[in-house]
Amino acid sequence: MNDKWLYVTDVEKETGIPSATIRRYIRNHGHHLQLKKRGKIYMVASESLSVIKNIRDLYDQGKRLEDIEDALRSMNIPMTITVTHDEREMTVNASEVLVQLQKDMEEQKKFNQSLLETIQKQQEYINTKLEERDQKLLQSIREIQETKKEIAVSNSEKKGFFTKFFKGKKE
Repeated sequence: MNDKWLYVTDVEKETGIPSATIRRYIRNHGHHLQLKKRGKIYMVASESLSVIKNIRDLYDQGKRLEDIEDALRSMNIPMTITVTHDEREMTVNASEVLVQLQKDMEEQKKFNQSLLETIQKQQEYINTKLEERDQKLLQSIREIQETKKEIAVSNSEKKGFFTKFFKGKKE
């Protein structure tokens, strides 16, 4: 970042552009400039002087505000945003932040995909184990039913034997 900050009057001396015009440039195109604001006083980074001169040249060519914004974007002049948080002021380069956000989003997508694959594998494992459990349960039920049938047949055979035995004695 920059160490040298200039007041609007200093920028006027450096560039020859009237201070009222510089303030208008700050209002309309300040997101392309590195600025500090203390109360009503603006301070401009010395690195932004060339951008101010470019803005002046574009207006001198008869360009409109929208055309100048397009031109500044096409010149790859970074947009900066000043954020005041907890009484600290921080200026960030929007393009750098967006690039970092893009990288973070790609990493998050990869992580999410990996997590989804892990969850799917776990679900397959759970489904397989449940299927195996169900098969064993059904097999046990069948065995129990078969055993009950065998017991019932055995009981009926015993009952039949005693019934025939005792019926035969009464007659």
